Amino acid sequence: MLVAIILFLIINMEKIQDITKMKQYVLSIISDNYNEGCGVMVGDMFITAGHVIYKCINPSIRWNGKKIPLINPIVFHNDENISESYDIAVYSVPNANSPLVLSNIVPEKDDVLKSCSWRMLGEEYVECNAVVNGLKEGNYYAADTDKQLKSGSSGSPVFLNGEVVGILCAGNCNDDNTPCNTEWPLNLCVFLSSKVILGLLGTNCGKQ
Repeated sequence: MLVAIILFLIINMEKIQDITKMKQYVLSIISDNYNEGCGVMVGDMFITAGHVIYKCINPSIRWNGKKIPLINPIVFHNDENISESYDIAVYSVPNANSPLVLSNIVPEKDDVLKSCSWRMLGEEYVECNAVVNGLKEGNYYAADTDKQLKSGSSGSPVFLNGEVVGILCAGNCNDDNTPCNTEWPLNLCVFLSSKVILGLLGTNCGKQ
């Protein structure tokens, strides 16, 4: 029993250390039309929001010093305004070997998530906390961030206990710091659940 407890603590300490280093797995998306957005490398996959890719011309990322074109997604949906659908793009990146994993849990109210992203086409790093506020609809949940996340942060991950628990798909803060919807908090953000992404990947694999 003691050995099991020690192993549990070691594993969770490693996850916390991963959080402090997680920005190396969060990548800015490059495109010919300079559309802002980012995503995260999870295992041998790059995951971002579908609407980011939809707005990009010839999107790509840089990984291990190499330019990787984002073509032929294994999962792609660009349904931004339908809560029962998806805003997601997933690409296979063979031998990426990221240690990050998708969580199979949905965060609960008052859970404190860690968000990190790159804005200004990779020049500005943004890290903040996101407190789950209990609002859920369809495949998405909402959280209030302690920094304003704008368009360039779309597609970025949030973490809980060292695992990816969601992808940022929408926020209530315009680039001019005004709210998209005046009835909502300015720092409200909406995330596609990682549990939903796992389900999509399982369905997709089953069709291959």
